[in-house]
Amino acid sequence: MVAVASERGLTSLGWSDAQENDCMTGKNHIEDTRVWVGAFFEQRFAPPPKLDRSGLTAFQDRVLGTLSEIAPFGRVVSYGGLASASGSSGASRAVGSVMAGNPWALVVPCHRVVRSDGGVGDYSGCGGRVSKMWLLDHEGNRFDSEQRLII
Repeated sequence: MVAVASERGLTSLGWSDAQENDCMTGKNHIEDTRVWVGAFFEQRFAPPPKLDRSGLTAFQDRVLGTLSEIAPFGRVVSYGGLASASGSSGASRAVGSVMAGNPWALVVPCHRVVRSDGGVGDYSGCGGRVSKMWLLDHEGNRFDSEQRLII
């Protein structure tokens, strides 16, 4: 993963094959992110890094903030459920677009947003749907024979 940070916080965390993470500013946020990512994969708690939310629209900020509040480790929410919880009932497609553009993979857990029928849905991160299923499984979620979440 590659993390990029400003002095205000983490600006992005994404999948990459890069071996090094050369950051000229926000080094403390990069270190906080490194610790958090390690803890995530070891299934232990670490405080999340501070996010630099500049550049987000009000809608994006509200949806991403709501997701972090309502979908803790091991829990999922539907696109429609997230739309409703963020005050935008009926905007499930718009929520999907926000998830596809989420700048903070794992930290803002867009992989925890699934279809209302239990289908995994798409994932814009490395590996696509296979990675999303791995992440959900890592968090203790289970699937039926049709690869739908057992909710």
